[in-house]
Amino acid sequence: MKSMTGYGRATAASEGNQVTVEISAVNSRKQVDMRFVMPKELNMLEPELRRIVQRQLSRGSLTIMLTYQLSQEARDGTACIDIAMAQHVARALRDMATECGLSSNEPTIQDLLTVPGVIKATDDAPATVLKALAEKALNGALAELDAMRNREGAALQADLLSRGKMVAELVEKIAAREDEALQQQKKRLQERIAALGVELTLDDERLCKEMAFYAEKADITEEVVRLRSHLVQYEELLHSEEDPGRNLDFLGQEMNREVNTLGAKTADLTISNLGLALKGEIARIREQVMNVE
Repeated sequence: MKSMTGYGRATAASEGNQVTVEISAVNSRKQVDMRFVMPKELNMLEPELRRIVQRQLSRGSLTIMLTYQLSQEARDGTACIDIAMAQHVARALRDMATECGLSSNEPTIQDLLTVPGVIKATDDAPATVLKALAEKALNGALAELDAMRNREGAALQADLLSRGKMVAELVEKIAAREDEALQQQKKRLQERIAALGVELTLDDERLCKEMAFYAEKADITEEVVRLRSHLVQYEELLHSEEDPGRNLDFLGQEMNREVNTLGAKTADLTISNLGLALKGEIARIREQVMNVE
């Protein structure tokens, strides 16, 4: 079992070039949601980096930050000055100055460099030079993130197993109380009939029908059986090698629904109090499950 939260960082370097990747992960009900923070000159790398992440993670909200440094040689090779373009721009600036009656000062290097097209990227742009390093750094950061998510997941698993045992104990206490609750329901019905001044014997057909009706209405056997079944599935999912987060989330909803139905069926105070405790534990389970991948 893995947590969806964690952090990973890794650096890859070669021949004076360096890329660092940092990943912060938090929980998310969606599939993997990624936000990349990196210099725009590396944007062309994003599609492949996304594919790498999607192959390794199934859920979580990720912020992935890339930073880099280039060697002097690489910096020299990533851009060049288009001399022909610079000459054309210089002539155009002189002609403009003459036409407008402006000062005949010569255009400066700074003037020329600010014109788009004078400096142009070569085939060795940063993204091309750094592609392999970026992928290596990303895989390293994902490995560190995975290790942290495994540690957090082990702690989550232990907590969820413990809470599952508490839920199972509460369910069995409710089940043990069921017969007594029905007897109390029967007694209350008899007292109400007596209070109305109606004389009915225990073998009276009308009384038997009423008893049967209330017994069926207050019967929580079905809910108890389903809760026991859900708890078996719950423990299996907690030991699953797959990513159980979504299934655990759904199972938590189903257990909560059964407890609500159970509480609505019975008027027994003890079962009602046990049901409230049960709802509290299931709510805590559902909150923890939100962190499971």
